[in-house]
Amino acid sequence: MPPRLLALAAFATLLFAPFPAAFAAERETVRIVGSSTMYPFLAEVAETFGRGTPFRGPVIEATGTVGGFKIFCSDVGLNSPDIIAASRRITPIEEEHCLSNSVADVAEFKVGYDGIVLARSLAAPAFPVTRATLWRALARTVKAKGKSVANPYRQWSDISPSLPGMPIRIYGPPLTSGTRDVFVHLVMNAGCADLPVSASDAKVREVCGHIREDGVFIDAGEDDEMIVKRLLDDPQALGIVGYGALKRHAHRLRGLPVEGVAPSDEALEDGNYPLSRPLYLYVKTAHVGRIPGLLPFVEAFLSDGMIGDEGRLFRSGLIPMRADERAFVQSSFRALKARMTPK
Repeated sequence: MPPRLLALAAFATLLFAPFPAAFAAERETVRIVGSSTMYPFLAEVAETFGRGTPFRGPVIEATGTVGGFKIFCSDVGLNSPDIIAASRRITPIEEEHCLSNSVADVAEFKVGYDGIVLARSLAAPAFPVTRATLWRALARTVKAKGKSVANPYRQWSDISPSLPGMPIRIYGPPLTSGTRDVFVHLVMNAGCADLPVSASDAKVREVCGHIREDGVFIDAGEDDEMIVKRLLDDPQALGIVGYGALKRHAHRLRGLPVEGVAPSDEALEDGNYPLSRPLYLYVKTAHVGRIPGLLPFVEAFLSDGMIGDEGRLFRSGLIPMRADERAFVQSSFRALKARMTPK
């Protein structure tokens, strides 16, 4: 029976394999793929690391979380990335993909929190939504008179007279995005109005998770900043973006309350905001010692100056972990470093 890639620890998981005493460096720069949500923070850490250490700053590619896991799990060799920054936890299917390609020696670190928000221009008023409302606005098919039909809702007021009489138009991320994955899980599946609560997970995915393709939902790419631009040009529209993007553009955007809770630092940190999510870093321990600066970069990334209460993660618009969570992650990293450092 093959070992599982990751055990379900609360905040961090470390898996180790026997590690040779020394390797010659085989690539000069750490390579990172993954979440566009985490890209602004990653870029700051990489720039600081490149300026303040003997190592080169990492090369970062914003592939989206889904695309990042495909690349990260495709190979254990040095042509593959060393790190993926993920806006959600790895799925069992991705885990199996990693294992099938011998990518088994991986460290998982929880690094903070983010939320998904429904944003719109400050030039337009906010209105409250529920997950059921959002599902009806975006589902590919809904039930009418007991039959599944193509979604007929074109205006918000078609869903409920209490909602604005304006077109439903929502800019959002593509299928390769972790934000899209989390949105489907937290909104589409959770808000699905056409299934009993006891429906199987497979049935939920089959019926509830498909987003309509008739022009109401508009794929605006991986980059939150492009969605922000579309919202400023189109004040009647909504956009699905990370909470960090809303904070960076608080002078131009507002976030809609979901289930009566407006997005805020406090609501995301205490879990009251229904669309909050943890953020993760995954590291190939098989690359340690072969890529100069890999462990030093991870150490810098997990430092208080980066993910602490007033660190760069916070200043990038993301939400730090509690002190006890952060201490656990940092302790797990120190254990990894001790095991992987040649004696």
